[in-house]
Amino acid sequence: MPPVEPLTPQDPASLGPYPLVGRLGGDVYLATAPGGEQVAARRLARPLDAPGREALARVWEAAAVGTPHILDTGRDYIVSEYVPGPSLAEEIAERGALAGPALHRLAVATATALASLHRAGLTHDAIAPGRVLLGPDGPRLIGAERPVTPAWRADDAQELWQDPDEPPGPAADVFAWAAVIAFAATGRPPFGENPTRVSYGAADLGPLSGSLRDLVADCLADEPAARPGAEETLLRLLGHAGALDTVLPATAPRVVVAPEVGVSRTVPEKRRKGGAVALAAGGLALALVSGAGGYLLAPAPAPQARKPAPSAAPTARPAAFPSPGPSPLALTGGVLNERPGDPLRLASYRASVSADATAAFARSRDGAGFDRTGGDNHVSVVSPDGRWTATIDELFVASTERLDVEFTDRASGRRFTVPTVSAPLSAHNPAWSPDGTRLLLSLWVSQGATDVVPFGFVVVDPATRAATVVETANDADRDAFLAADPEARLGALPAFRWTPDGREVATAYLTPEGRYGVRFHDLTGRVLRGFHWVGLPAGTSWFSPDGRSFVTTQCEKRHVFCVWDTATGARRGGVPSGKGDGMLGWFDATHLLYSREEKGEYRADVIDFAGETTRTLVELDLPGDDPLVQLFFLRS
Repeated sequence: MPPVEPLTPQDPASLGPYPLVGRLGGDVYLATAPGGEQVAARRLARPLDAPGREALARVWEAAAVGTPHILDTGRDYIVSEYVPGPSLAEEIAERGALAGPALHRLAVATATALASLHRAGLTHDAIAPGRVLLGPDGPRLIGAERPVTPAWRADDAQELWQDPDEPPGPAADVFAWAAVIAFAATGRPPFGENPTRVSYGAADLGPLSGSLRDLVADCLADEPAARPGAEETLLRLLGHAGALDTVLPATAPRVVVAPEVGVSRTVPEKRRKGGAVALAAGGLALALVSGAGGYLLAPAPAPQARKPAPSAAPTARPAAFPSPGPSPLALTGGVLNERPGDPLRLASYRASVSADATAAFARSRDGAGFDRTGGDNHVSVVSPDGRWTATIDELFVASTERLDVEFTDRASGRRFTVPTVSAPLSAHNPAWSPDGTRLLLSLWVSQGATDVVPFGFVVVDPATRAATVVETANDADRDAFLAADPEARLGALPAFRWTPDGREVATAYLTPEGRYGVRFHDLTGRVLRGFHWVGLPAGTSWFSPDGRSFVTTQCEKRHVFCVWDTATGARRGGVPSGKGDGMLGWFDATHLLYSREEKGEYRADVIDFAGETTRTLVELDLPGDDPLVQLFFLRS
């Protein structure tokens, strides 16, 4: 990355919510993200049009390994990871040519990035030494968003690395990649400083030898059809067949990366050294298996010395219920099929009791049955330690101006209420903190007669009987929300959930492209990181038992539940699903819970990572054509 230069009077003070710190060259600035991280912000010459947004979305979805990932976009700017470090051109000019392992690592890292782009149906079209940054965690190929900012092509002597008479495409990318590797090995352009030699002169490969020299020579073949593709190039660099599918998915334009070492679309506090090179040539710990039409999660690698993920699972706590109770256990309109060794217990639920009414139920203290705790529009949730039941009326605005949360001490039966918010605010999706000391409610606000928009959250402490309201959306956010597609808005109404360590909260949000992402906030509402590419979290148990992964729906055009790294947002795998399947969350480390409802018949099934149903946990036959069911589980 070029040295940071001071801003000029002609430069803006900020791009969207990103204050600018200095200039990185051209229209690229060093900026500060809301979470305090340094990012690179590019100001666009003109606002993104429809083709530009479509092209950028494809780059976003590719999440190409070995490239700085796009973090955010605005009307006239793009924000990506900041990579502190010199470009390859600067490094060669200052320190001379590369050789040995350093050269091979560069080749693997850049070929991995190129193969990732090509697998996603994208091309780079402007590979050059100035487009390779040597960051502290490995080389990065920048400019993947070039289709949106074509002016990038003009700021390098591109004709030295690519035949100007050859149209852009995958073969031209491979040619330019090989020219850059030859430059890294020799310290000079492979065809000299005369651009016409690219079309007719033999390349100078200098000290390159062995299989790497043969590969670079093949990639510089005059005829595009004679060159290997990017994926074959990477395979030849890795030296064995079968490795590539652990780096690149076989059927979808997504990159599945190894747990603990995957690249991130955010700027983590500290990266492990190796980056994309470690991914391509290190452990390759997560394989993508396509035989069943989906992904299988491989076991995580052995623990490494590293900073703990910000959402590690909490320490063990007493079980909320002393026994699983009889099985099957009666529910309203159905049964619960628990087993003694199950890692989850159904703690409470809400279900339709007539065609136009619902009721809330909470598990008895001995675990042997369920007691009714509220009527229509009520929801009850039991604290993880089994001490409290909290009940709210999600439609309190129809009968009173203020929401009073009712807490019941499950040991003594004593009840009291804590006042919280008033109309036009409404509260939804109650969730206990992992330690059972605080209740989280998601807040929406009514605008006009029919519109409901995000507001924030409230944290209620039953010990002090205090409620703290936190606003996370301002007027501009709400205006943008109302301008989105009405069908998409429903999924983006916040359902805040605690992270497993209880220090943060997370929720879905609607991206400018009309898709779903996940944002993490601290308890003051400040955004800590956002993963706008991950899709829609659903159910009540997003996070895996160890807290290191979370699961979403609507993350691909096909039906699949996607699994992501909690700390980085890196893709860890996916589980096949079918049309109409709903996500409830994690059952255990190797199984998920999903729901299916058809004509009043509702099931909650346990599925493995191949998408196969292993058992049915809940069966209900409910009244009405569109019954409502909400299930709330606790880990046993």
